[in-house]
Amino acid sequence: MKVMLVTTPIRPTPTSFPPIGSLSIINYLRKRAIEVDFYHIDGMRPDYNDALAHIMNSRPDVLGISAVVSTAYSYTKKLAEDVKAALPDTLIVVGGSLAASAEILLRRASIDLCALGEGEIVFHHVVERARTTRTPADFHDIPGLALLDANGKLINTGYETQLGKEDIYNVDWRDLEAAADIAAYIYPAFNKDKVDFWFERDPRSYEAHRRAKSVASLPTAKGCVARCTFCHRWDKGIRYIPAELIKERVRELVERYNVGFLHIADENFGTDRRWLKQICDILKPFDILWNVAGMRVNCISPEQINMMKDAGCVAILYGMETGSERMLQVMEKKVKIEDNYNAIRWTVDANLNTVVQLVIGMPGENSSTIKETIRFSTYANTINESQRPWDLSINYAQALPGTPLYEFGRHKGLIGSSLEEEEKYLIQISDRDASDEFTTMNFTESPFFIHRSWRQAIQLSVSSAYIRKYGKRHYSALLLADTRYFDKPKKNESGYFNKPKLEVEKTLLSDTIHDTRQVEIRDDNPALPSMLSLIRQRKLSLLFLCYPEVFVHVSFLLPVLWFIRGARLHGLHEMLVQTSNWLGRAKSGRSTAWRSLRKIVQDDLPPLAKDDPAMESLRRGR
Repeated sequence: MKVMLVTTPIRPTPTSFPPIGSLSIINYLRKRAIEVDFYHIDGMRPDYNDALAHIMNSRPDVLGISAVVSTAYSYTKKLAEDVKAALPDTLIVVGGSLAASAEILLRRASIDLCALGEGEIVFHHVVERARTTRTPADFHDIPGLALLDANGKLINTGYETQLGKEDIYNVDWRDLEAAADIAAYIYPAFNKDKVDFWFERDPRSYEAHRRAKSVASLPTAKGCVARCTFCHRWDKGIRYIPAELIKERVRELVERYNVGFLHIADENFGTDRRWLKQICDILKPFDILWNVAGMRVNCISPEQINMMKDAGCVAILYGMETGSERMLQVMEKKVKIEDNYNAIRWTVDANLNTVVQLVIGMPGENSSTIKETIRFSTYANTINESQRPWDLSINYAQALPGTPLYEFGRHKGLIGSSLEEEEKYLIQISDRDASDEFTTMNFTESPFFIHRSWRQAIQLSVSSAYIRKYGKRHYSALLLADTRYFDKPKKNESGYFNKPKLEVEKTLLSDTIHDTRQVEIRDDNPALPSMLSLIRQRKLSLLFLCYPEVFVHVSFLLPVLWFIRGARLHGLHEMLVQTSNWLGRAKSGRSTAWRSLRKIVQDDLPPLAKDDPAMESLRRGR
């Protein structure tokens, strides 16, 4: 029997983060005497027709589609429909976060089975059953699946038991070597004299013995202790991989790939303080430098930061999301705003790199909460002159299935309650990042043109405050040193950050992720491009980045610019209606209740009559 597992394109361009989930499934099945043909579409980015032809030629009996994000819907649907049309006997199974939309996938996208939660055990059971049958209804007794029975009724078999912590992310890197260019995932830390972004600000990175070292990514835990209302997850709670096992996995990377720099790819690193101490004790003897992709601001202290730095840590990212105490409640972050202020201060004082990450536009967001976020972001990025004020990554709230935000959108009529309307929404956000300001949905009571102006307002306010504190000359020199518009070869963007940090990461500057226009400066002594040249080229984002001290004084005009854009996108009548409704709410004095969006959805919004009970647990999330 032939088993194939394929990935789907996650972002418009591939990132350096390896397909850890798929690799873990492949290794789990191999240990149980099942070989899997891995086709890494996300990494290789073949032409669609070539990808389809590859699958057709392989003629798999079971095809697993790893759709780790819900924005992969359009690609997944097209691939499944084309495969099913040509290979009707192939059993098609979708796993990953997209499976939270199981009913849509099963009824409208030619999918046979949806794997709910972790895929290793579930997919193994599916493959074993597929030796005797490929009729979807015959899998109804396997935990961890959604399927349609013989009468077309949706069946949810619940969740499979989670893996033991010793088995989490147990991968064989040779599978990635065989499936893609391993150098896209484990790559030289230095490009000429420049080191990978995360490590460039730490002097230890430039020590002579590190010049030939490589960079790799490695998760050390799975899950999170929190349940943010915009975040979908299958995993309940958090499982930390035993420290001794992490030691062996790091040793393999060091010995096999000469790794000396490590991205620790956890959503929630180090909440268990005893485990964190063990990890630091293990990593220090390897003499590698490492960064952390996600820590909670209420689970860190100056002592822990110094311990991590002593063990080789150079950067820490936090899921701060907002500078407003009220919005923290809506997001159900379960932290206090002072925790955000403390974490950023301690991290900067320790000379560790960080980037403030924000999510704006959740229900309840308004100009008042944005002012609070501006105040926090200004504080965070002007603590000392070595900081870069554009080190902000600002996402719009993007509703993903399985989250309270998505259910809020359904109940409020923004997404729709029918399968047709939900599918239309999934198609709309397919291949779209949460930073895409043109397609993002407005969940606030503010009109479109106010909602869209907030990101630029934050950027202008923070950068201009930095200039007031440290001077324009220093700001310009820092910007020219940090950007690489002038370098050849071009620097690759990490794919991790959003605007304004995104603009500084890449050579191609754009106003959307799908519209790139290059800016080149060829002088021997480069200077910032003139305002006139940027205006002529319609480089609005870069204009604000280069001259924030000018445009902050007219930032009140940002809503006007977005009103004009909105009229072009949605029509003048729609903009006038939004304005009238907004003014009416302001006049009535109606206030927003800032509390957990989960409680708002559960307590205040009645069930939708058309909802299938089998989808309840998937819509609720873990």
